[in-house]
Amino acid sequence: MSDLTPETAATAGVSSGDPERPLSLKVCMGWGVGSLGMAVMFGLISTFALSFMTNYLAISAGVAGALLGLSKIYDAVTDPLMGVISDRTGGSIGRRRPYLLAGAFMLAATMVLMFNVPDFATPTGAAIYMTAMLLLYATAYTVFNVPYLAMPAEMTEGYHERAYLMSFRVYGIAGAGYVGYFGGPIIIDYFGGGRAGFEGMAWVMGAAVLASSVACYYFTKDAPFKHKVDSAPVGFKAQVRLIMQNRPFLWLMLAKMFGLLGQALSNPAKAFFFPLVLGASLSSFGWYWFAFYTAMTVSQTFWLKLGKSHGKRDIFIAALLLTVCINLTWLLATPAEAFGVTLLRGVALGFLGGATLLMGQAMLPDTMEYDLRITGLRREGVYAGVYTTIEKLAFAFGPAITGIVLAAMGYVASSDGIAEQPDSAILAVYICAAGLPAITGLLAALSLLGYDLTEEKLKATKAVDVASEGAQITAR
Repeated sequence: MSDLTPETAATAGVSSGDPERPLSLKVCMGWGVGSLGMAVMFGLISTFALSFMTNYLAISAGVAGALLGLSKIYDAVTDPLMGVISDRTGGSIGRRRPYLLAGAFMLAATMVLMFNVPDFATPTGAAIYMTAMLLLYATAYTVFNVPYLAMPAEMTEGYHERAYLMSFRVYGIAGAGYVGYFGGPIIIDYFGGGRAGFEGMAWVMGAAVLASSVACYYFTKDAPFKHKVDSAPVGFKAQVRLIMQNRPFLWLMLAKMFGLLGQALSNPAKAFFFPLVLGASLSSFGWYWFAFYTAMTVSQTFWLKLGKSHGKRDIFIAALLLTVCINLTWLLATPAEAFGVTLLRGVALGFLGGATLLMGQAMLPDTMEYDLRITGLRREGVYAGVYTTIEKLAFAFGPAITGIVLAAMGYVASSDGIAEQPDSAILAVYICAAGLPAITGLLAALSLLGYDLTEEKLKATKAVDVASEGAQITAR
């Protein structure tokens, strides 16, 4: 139950209703489906862009990785800016929702353009084109994702209701796994593989991205948002100082940085791992992701119950440590490995991934409410912007590191997808797919030891009045 008085709640823009009142299934599903389009884009580009550029555009692995990295660093500016913009937006349809609609069309267009590359005389021309597309993708993703992630903190004040709402985001991401990771490789093969396969896949996936993102805009029209929030003016330095006071948020961001870095290393590496190490087809790669996301989907009820009894942070840590152990088994994989073993590994990683994704996402709006209570300011957009910046930085360094390691260890780029690779390049794939993600997973678990925001601590933190506190902050 919130400690805000009705008067303070009105000043801060907080609902004074029952914080544990359940959201409707329609609203939860409508918000959750928005993650499907984003995850399709995010997954396909983070997994296939590096191999697409090196194997079909003749761009060297090092240059391709650098391009992916630079496009994400660009987001270090745009994400926080988008957070501030959405915080300050007013309107009768909710201050976040207009950006969902704009982002939907931008994302769909980017999906098509990213893999329908004109023929260039040299790899340099292709690299310039891909740089422009990666920057367009980064902008589109920011326009949709930052306001989208700020919405849950406004939709409910319930500690466990947030975890329930976030489970629908996990379902959406799992659905994206079926559509993108499973369906994508099969569609590429259906259209004949190679560049033609990627071109056909991009049109199909662009339609899926548009449909799910527009559906999110439509089905969240009845969600309990704040249409206009008046907060005391706070300068940039004061904003940074206040965020630094939110220690749970800082520890969560450090953990997410390491966890997402591991994902950013392993996902593109697996696109090399399956054909080079396992000798598997793209369709087999798709079936691996089918097993992964099926396990993630069915895991949600289990993790929701366990999170209530054992706490979000502890479940997060345990799942990370078990994921480290499973990731290390990739080092034992060979072309002789039965595909059933590969699928079982996917099931285990998907089941554990359901916990890390759910708990990490559910803890984010908890830290937003904690900020509201200690500062009296509604800054969900700012926090969402910082979170997505961390996400983008992780996926800047991940593909860049993968590309650098592959290039340094002799990976041979080509324009037709066919090139004999030296043993050193195969070793590099093992390192990026298994070794480095295990290290980052361990670092993420260690970071969470500093996170201490329990349900009891959150309820015990007395909310302040935004007007008086804001005036004090501004004066300082």
